[in-house]
Amino acid sequence: MEFHQTLSMASLPSIADFNEPISEADEIESVRNLQKHGDSAFKSKDYAQAVTCYSEALEIDSENAQILARRAVSYIELKEFSKAGDDARLLVKLNPHVPQGHYLLAVSLDNLKEYSQAVVSFLNALRYDVKHRDQLADNVAVVASNICEFSEQALHKFEGMPPFQKLMTVGEALKVADQNAVCIEVLQTALDLQPLDSLHQQRALFLVAESHFTLGELDLGKDKYRQCLALALQAGNQQYEAKSYRKLAEISLRQNDLQQGIVYYEKLLSISNDLVSQHGEQKMTEMVGAELHKIVHETLCGAYRSMGDLPHALQHAKEHLESVAMDGDSKELLGNGHFTVASLQEAVGDYTSALEHYQSYFTATKAQKDRIGMGWSYGCLGRVYHCLCNYSLAQTYYEQQLQIAEKLGHLSMHATALRSLGDLADDSGMCEKALEYLQSYLRISRKLDEFETECKAYLRLGEVHQKNNNTEHAKYFYEQALNLADRTSQVELAQRSRCKLAYMLVTSLDEKEIAKAASLAETLVSHYEGLLKASKDNTFLKRSEIEDMLAVSYDIVQETLTSLNRTEEALEYTEANNRWEFYSIFDAQMQRPVTSGIREKEKPGGVSIVEICKLVNTVNTTVLYYALTDNSAITWVLKPGKGCIKMAKTQPCKGNCKDFIAECMHRLRSGSSRSASLVYKTEYRALPLKDSQTHNLKNKFLSLSTDKKSTEEAIVPDISPARQLYEVLVSEVAEFIDGEDKVIVIPGKDLIHLPFDVLEDQDGRLFGEKISMAVFPSLQVLQVSLGHVTEDYSNPKTLQNNEDERRANSSPVYLDHMLRVTIPPSQRPHHIVSDISYSAPMITQQEMTNPTYVAFDTNYYHKKVEGKDTVKVHEQRHAQQMTNKGSTLISETWSGQEVPTARQGQVQPYKQSAGKEYFVVVGNPYLPEKVQLHGKIWEPHSELHFAQEEAFKVAKYLNTSAIVGKEAKKDRILAELQKATLIHLAMSGSWEDSSLACSPSSTAHPMPNGSYLEEDYLLSANDILGLKLQARLVVLSCCYGDRHRELSLTLPLTLLACGVHSVLILLWAVPDEVQDKFWHHFYQELYHGISISQAVVQAKKAIRNDERFKECHLWAPFCVIGQDEVINLCQVKQAMLDQLVNSTEADILKRLQKDALNPSNASGKDAASECTFKKLGPHLAGLLLHHQHDEDILPAVLHMVRECSKLVEQPPSIPPTPHVPQGIIYSPSAIPLLNRLGFHFQPQGARNDIPYVVFPQWDPEELLPPAVQALEGVIGCSVDVHCGHALANVLECQESLISALIDVLSFTKHMPEIQLRVTDAGVGQLWSHNIARPFLGSLGFQHVGSLLMFDGTNANKKLLNAGLQSLCALMGEKGLAMLNRLDMKYLGISSKPVALRSARKTPIKSALRSASTVRTLTPSLRAYTPLPPPPPPKRLPSLNPVLLGKDQISLSTPWWSQNVKSSEMRDKMRLAKSVSDTHKEYNQYMTSAQNWYHNSVLPQADESLSKIGQPKPRPSKVKVKAGATPSCVREPVHREPELTMEAVQQRRDYANFLLHSRKADITWRHEEALKKLYLPYVQNAKQSSAT
Repeated sequence: MEFHQTLSMASLPSIADFNEPISEADEIESVRNLQKHGDSAFKSKDYAQAVTCYSEALEIDSENAQILARRAVSYIELKEFSKAGDDARLLVKLNPHVPQGHYLLAVSLDNLKEYSQAVVSFLNALRYDVKHRDQLADNVAVVASNICEFSEQALHKFEGMPPFQKLMTVGEALKVADQNAVCIEVLQTALDLQPLDSLHQQRALFLVAESHFTLGELDLGKDKYRQCLALALQAGNQQYEAKSYRKLAEISLRQNDLQQGIVYYEKLLSISNDLVSQHGEQKMTEMVGAELHKIVHETLCGAYRSMGDLPHALQHAKEHLESVAMDGDSKELLGNGHFTVASLQEAVGDYTSALEHYQSYFTATKAQKDRIGMGWSYGCLGRVYHCLCNYSLAQTYYEQQLQIAEKLGHLSMHATALRSLGDLADDSGMCEKALEYLQSYLRISRKLDEFETECKAYLRLGEVHQKNNNTEHAKYFYEQALNLADRTSQVELAQRSRCKLAYMLVTSLDEKEIAKAASLAETLVSHYEGLLKASKDNTFLKRSEIEDMLAVSYDIVQETLTSLNRTEEALEYTEANNRWEFYSIFDAQMQRPVTSGIREKEKPGGVSIVEICKLVNTVNTTVLYYALTDNSAITWVLKPGKGCIKMAKTQPCKGNCKDFIAECMHRLRSGSSRSASLVYKTEYRALPLKDSQTHNLKNKFLSLSTDKKSTEEAIVPDISPARQLYEVLVSEVAEFIDGEDKVIVIPGKDLIHLPFDVLEDQDGRLFGEKISMAVFPSLQVLQVSLGHVTEDYSNPKTLQNNEDERRANSSPVYLDHMLRVTIPPSQRPHHIVSDISYSAPMITQQEMTNPTYVAFDTNYYHKKVEGKDTVKVHEQRHAQQMTNKGSTLISETWSGQEVPTARQGQVQPYKQSAGKEYFVVVGNPYLPEKVQLHGKIWEPHSELHFAQEEAFKVAKYLNTSAIVGKEAKKDRILAELQKATLIHLAMSGSWEDSSLACSPSSTAHPMPNGSYLEEDYLLSANDILGLKLQARLVVLSCCYGDRHRELSLTLPLTLLACGVHSVLILLWAVPDEVQDKFWHHFYQELYHGISISQAVVQAKKAIRNDERFKECHLWAPFCVIGQDEVINLCQVKQAMLDQLVNSTEADILKRLQKDALNPSNASGKDAASECTFKKLGPHLAGLLLHHQHDEDILPAVLHMVRECSKLVEQPPSIPPTPHVPQGIIYSPSAIPLLNRLGFHFQPQGARNDIPYVVFPQWDPEELLPPAVQALEGVIGCSVDVHCGHALANVLECQESLISALIDVLSFTKHMPEIQLRVTDAGVGQLWSHNIARPFLGSLGFQHVGSLLMFDGTNANKKLLNAGLQSLCALMGEKGLAMLNRLDMKYLGISSKPVALRSARKTPIKSALRSASTVRTLTPSLRAYTPLPPPPPPKRLPSLNPVLLGKDQISLSTPWWSQNVKSSEMRDKMRLAKSVSDTHKEYNQYMTSAQNWYHNSVLPQADESLSKIGQPKPRPSKVKVKAGATPSCVREPVHREPELTMEAVQQRRDYANFLLHSRKADITWRHEEALKKLYLPYVQNAKQSSAT
């Protein structure tokens, strides 16, 4: 830095020594003189004198930057660096953007050996001094060398480096020296200097992020890592991409953001595999770090486990264990790996595998002589055997753990062993022993510093006392647990203690204690409902445990409120409890958050008695509502118009009420030993369960139990279980339903497995025979079944609809001539003013004889009465005259109907009217030899022969065809479900998994091991949720086997939520012969016109009359859930017959040369009006499905389309005449696709297998470019079989689904650093779609918590690009815009104009708002801007074109019959010029088609003609076909076929057909072009289109 120096001068006296005031001019002059003297002293190197002069000048002008700088330099020369630094800081403060102060401060700090701050100051000077950046960068390097080391080679390279590169080198050296703060400043300055290349930017950003991370500045480091990741993704630099993923994952996990951390680690694993394949294991280790896979798998295991995703946690635990075993690490790590895997397998219920890994863990700890580890392994082994009911072996392991804990003095292990022994004794029925162990457990827990353990000990003691009816002891321990939990802020344990205490207070006789229990339970309900809602987003919450506690809380509320005679409140809580299971299904379909009430919550339960009574009034049927608690069975009777008229509370004679009901139901379905053998004649239709092996082991250990306790045989009461259940559930309310024809039964969750119609009264009459009944799990299911779906009052559209409905139902408002509202309306019939109609109900409430007038001046708008338009009247008259021309033809059909009147000499299209109802019967779907089930390979044993026989019989009853065997594919069944009226399914299934086993879909493909994936053949509830069903009855004859399974309502409720009216199920298995008899009588009764429930009752009665099947369990399990209505089977059969007639007629007319009755559509007219997606999508889907049979078809079709595109762009003088590739002829979709693009084919001579190609001469619909693009994308997707099949399914879907997929794929491709969330409305709906989800999954998308992650491997990126390319090709303007960049204005729209949609409804834009992004430029959301109304049509009075029917235009005024104004003349001449140009253009097209025909078709004929008359070669040897005798004519093997005269004529006709069809297409397009020219001048276009 250079300064101007002057000659040395003597110092002037200080101004401060004078007391006389001086003027401002004198001050300026004095400062100037002092500065001059100081400069002179500085030049003569008298720095002390210079400092004195400068100081005196600064006393006058303390903010003189020039003097401050010179004094700082003088201080530096005097080695007084501290004072120089002070002046430099003041200088920086005065003018921070001038580099001089920063430079002086840097020099001062450098000499003071404050190198870090000196580097920062040099950097600040470098930012503002553009001219000297190179020298300042050298200064930075020199100063930085004091705190870090530079190699000699680096120092030599400094001379030729640009400034930013010098700073990069310095920054890297500082990072190595762990000078993180200075490193950040240096590298950030390098980033700010000038635009760096992408690699240097990534390097600098990563080092800055590393420094922030080291300093603990996680948020800043996270932001820089994201910026580095964004650049790496754009540049395709996988090295920095992987490094960024690893660091971002670590930061996310440190910040407890498990979902985001998992996403980053999963992406890191994927990209590491790509790095290994490209660079090798060693290079990848250098890039990312050593032992990557072990660390990542271990971390992901813990993260997934914390989220509650145990299957994924187990998967990564196994991979971690495998990595540890392969690396040969220490036995300690290997043992810990076995322990982690074993604990997760125990958590998911795989006890057999857990035992193996626990044994390996025990072996590892024993080899290390780790006594503590051995103790824990004993406890784990005992716990597993305890779960498997091997109590003796479990006790042995528990005792060994206890001995080790006592020897080692390990209190935590000691407490765990005692707790385990107490639980084991309790399960074995040894109460005293259990209490002894648990008391010891409590004493040990008090020695620990963990209040949680002590609280759990109190709770466990209370539970054992409660089980043995020691009420007071149980209350004491629960109170102790509650006090301790409240005192130590153990929130969940406190709530659990309150729940237990409230349960004990329920049985009290003191009303105050019951009220206390009710208050506690209401608080618990509110608490657990909140947790249940939060569990959707907070994965740390265990939903199953919360649901269990919520169910107990609801039971307590029901019991206490009924005891306090708060009947209606108890009913509200009961309904809220029953709704939860249905909400989880129905809200998943509607894609909105789970809510527990119809309105906003007025009570903790969220349900209003007003809404309940309103629903009862709507159905106009008596409702029996049940609730079951441990102490009693509660019944409410609700009558229409009366509300709740009775609440009955019944208790069994002794014991727990739920146990009593369960015992009765067990006896009901068990039967006697005489009929037990019939159960083995039942076909097994249940899929294997996850816990099948565990269940078998439990039975084995229980049978081998050495328990010597005396067992007494249970005393079976003489009363039948059906009568006992009737006494408890019905007898108390029987008088209130006497005389009713029908009731609705709401059994709740505990009684849904009970067939109410089999309950028997004292007279022996069955409940179902006395009264018809409809069963619903809750009133909410009834409401949805009736179509009264809960309205979303947070939706403005719903509010607007409600307001419109309210206005429509209100009375009209009339105005008189003085703008006053007249009441009543009947006395003053004036015009209605709709703007104020909402006020009418309030006004019309006044009942007066004389009208009352209210002024509404601002709401009256005078409408001017317009006169008649004579031109318009003339046009209407002309249109009517032209339309009425033609003959009239009336014909009578065989059904008595008349054919419509013929117009203009043409008969109008006629089609036999037919309903859409029909039956679907499915039975015995074919299952492959190997399929995936529960993560394992399952080999189905045999076919369901009786299910197939059942399907054939039911199909015969219904006069339809059964879908069986390989025809019962998953995709076909999904399609049939949406259209059928009655559905009968006889197949394997699982209530627990809510799935049915079908034949694999037509697009399914086996895995390399020969097995099929679950999604290929299992029809799950999620697949059904995406459908809109219209079936009135679905029969589920499936899901039962030799082991009784508790019925899960998920599958039936899913069907009801999707529109099914009722579902018939079997509650347990019955013999095949009984089923056969039941289905026969059931469908016969339906034919008689009775309701479904009565048909079930009559069918049961027919079975009961058979002496072989009199026992209740053989005929009782058939149960109907849903509406009880009458299905007119005869009407459905009539509709099916009409459909058959129509389809047969269509098939016959297809084979006729000319339609016998209906005129055919104009050539190409309907096809041309379709969008590109509909034109090409189905053909491309067919090509993809056929690709697995012949992989050469797609490339061959693409080659032909490319060649055609070139020919159309640059037509040759003589078009080529190639042959069609061999495989294309036999492809089911290749020829239709080429025909759609304009291709034709000409036979080659006498052969038809290798025809010539006749290329199209033009591309009027512009289909060739999108076809090329789509075929390229389809070929890219076909590399992966599953992706190709999934894309084929997508291509046959609606346009809206394609548009949504383009949004997600384009967003993922162009903004990969932004994370999508499944909670976003549009993304969630797409991910839950049964067709879109497999496609996204095949591209590499995964669901992690609430995030939708894309696995960005190289293979997945190629698939994503190919899939996006193929979809964009079919979406016109949007596809062109979204393929190469993310165009925000097209998000959320399909092919409509952009302004038609509101950007606020775009799901991807909501993801932009919610996602964490490093991009600063976020597109603003546009407001809703509807399209402006179209301009009115122009008038041409001298022509007056009129649009007639059948898209014809007529000029109502001759062309030159009237004088024309000058303004109209211009429009008329412009129209005439356009018409002339159109004629000329299409004449050229016609000539081109003629020439193209002669140049392409005739050479093919000439090729054959050239051989005529030529001598045929006569080979010396000819190979003939074998098998002919010498007397027969020998036929050569390669004999050329010869054309017959008929064949020659046929080929000539076809050649002429090609020419005429192309000319007809040009003519039709010519007419359409002319029509578009005239339409802007047509006045009646809208009216004609409407008619």
